[in-house]
Amino acid sequence: MRITENTRFPHPVLGLDSGDFVAGEFSIQIQVKEDRSAGTVTLEHAITLTEPAIRALVESNQASVGCIIKCADTFFSDLKKMTWSTGITNFPPDQLLNQVTFRPIVWLKKDLDNWDPGTINSEFSPPISLKKSDIIAIGNELMISVGQAKLTPIESIFELVKSERIPDGELQVDISGSCIGLLVSEKTFQTLSELRLQSHSKDILMSSIYLPAVMEVLDILRNDSKEYELQRWYQPFLAKCHAKGIDIESNHSILEAAQCLLEHPISRLGKIAEE
Repeated sequence: MRITENTRFPHPVLGLDSGDFVAGEFSIQIQVKEDRSAGTVTLEHAITLTEPAIRALVESNQASVGCIIKCADTFFSDLKKMTWSTGITNFPPDQLLNQVTFRPIVWLKKDLDNWDPGTINSEFSPPISLKKSDIIAIGNELMISVGQAKLTPIESIFELVKSERIPDGELQVDISGSCIGLLVSEKTFQTLSELRLQSHSKDILMSSIYLPAVMEVLDILRNDSKEYELQRWYQPFLAKCHAKGIDIESNHSILEAAQCLLEHPISRLGKIAEE
């Protein structure tokens, strides 16, 4: 079953801002540990569940907590039960790679008759009866990046390109090639090339060239990311976004996302000025 933020159920489900429950929170925090030599992945999790009645069902073994885990690159898709309330899950080599999504859920292990926890929205006219395997809580989808792609230096997926059609002092971005092209005039190209040779100029370039370029890429991908999936720069760029917790399809500020991705280069300009 594909669960999205718009999925609705015929019975009350905690989460996804459905309003089915008047109180309570459900989420899972995940930390990733990779053994790059062996290729294995270990996930450490911590579960937050504050709705008392659902929590009691989990603690009494009447319900289970886990994640629907999907990895498009390896075709892995499975529902993994997770130990309450913390624990680890191990994955063999090459089972998870690049973008991996997790959808936390709580589901019933047995039928539940005449259930009224006191926090169900009155529109469901509690008490209610639920069946074994019914989902009773859903958390926000999590995304992680597994593998080496996220370690790629951000500068390596960009390429400075001379273009006769670009006026001096202007920048255009081309993402149709294997690298993200930074198109500038010949004069600007020479200036930037000289700056790149100076060790102290990296943060200046990050703020003046890479920051607006990353914003442009995020803006384009927000509208149609699938079109560029086969480009060589795409996976490293996406992996770095996921490693920083950036969802390119969200409505969050692309300026904030770009600064996070580049580790706030403007904050380091003061040191350059002092030098």
